[in-house]
Amino acid sequence: MVYAISMEKVGLRSRLRDIGLTDNQTEEVCSAFDKRSRHMDIVSFVAAVERLGVPRGRVYAMLREGGVDDSVLITVFSRADLKKAGMDEERVQDIAFYD
Repeated sequence: MVYAISMEKVGLRSRLRDIGLTDNQTEEVCSAFDKRSRHMDIVSFVAAVERLGVPRGRVYAMLREGGVDDSVLITVFSRADLKKAGMDEERVQDIAFYD
């Protein structure tokens, strides 16, 4: 199952700050997008912002506001848990931004 979210770079930066990332952390996440041709699988995105200390509820709310359905979010967060445990890298979800 592939799921994509698109948003402007300015919107992404704003949303990242809204969920509690500092300016440096926001730059770190945006740089990761830039290194991957402005795309990142959604599971890696979730893992990255959680690793930076953002509570899961805030990440969930951000993605929900971005239009991701609850059923998809449950799958994404389950896969993020598996990925953190080093168990699931097969299926890729995608989140992208544009200028």
